[in-house]
Parts: sequence; structure tokens; C-alpha cells
Amino acid sequence: MPLGPGSLKCVSAWSAERSLRQVIEQTLRAHVAEDDARHVCGNTFLIYTDADTATIRDWLLPCLKDSESLLVVEFERWSGYGPAPDRDWLLRRGH
Repeated sequence: MPLGPGSLKCVSAWSAERSLRQVIEQTLRAHVAEDDARHVCGNTFLIYTDADTATIRDWLLPCLKDSESLLVVEFERWSGYGPAPDRDWLLRRGH
């Protein structure tokens, strides 16, 4: 299946009080095709989208409390190994 326009981004959140995995995943899936989001570990996800990093941050801000943090990074280059993240999934979304 051909991919639409976009690039690979990493979304990582932090909270001392709670796991953010479920709320981050639900929010990302509301904006990104199901096959274009992968959970990596903890509160970290890889997504493929044409949305810019500030837009992705804005999707997630309503999910966070004042003491919680979020980082969204767009990849220029990357390399991966192992089953998480899925090698074939990454290669389909690479340069």
C-alpha cells in the first residue's frame, strides 16, 4: 500500500504521577491512520504523518497536566534494530 506524504516522528511524554500511554495512543489514533502509529515503549510512540511537530504537540496538550512533559521530534535520519519498532514498518516510512 503506498504511503501518503509525511515523515517519521517520535512522540514521548513523561509524568511522575501516571502512565500516559493510553491517553497518548488514543489521541494519536484520532489523528493518524492506525497503521501509521507504533508504540515503542512506556509513553513513547513512533508515528508517520504530514502534521508538523507543533501540530502534534497541540493535539496532545489537552491530555497533559501542568506537571507533565511532552517531546515531539521529527526524524531526518534514523536506524533501528529489533522487533519494537518493527523493521519492515520503519523501512516503509524511511527515506
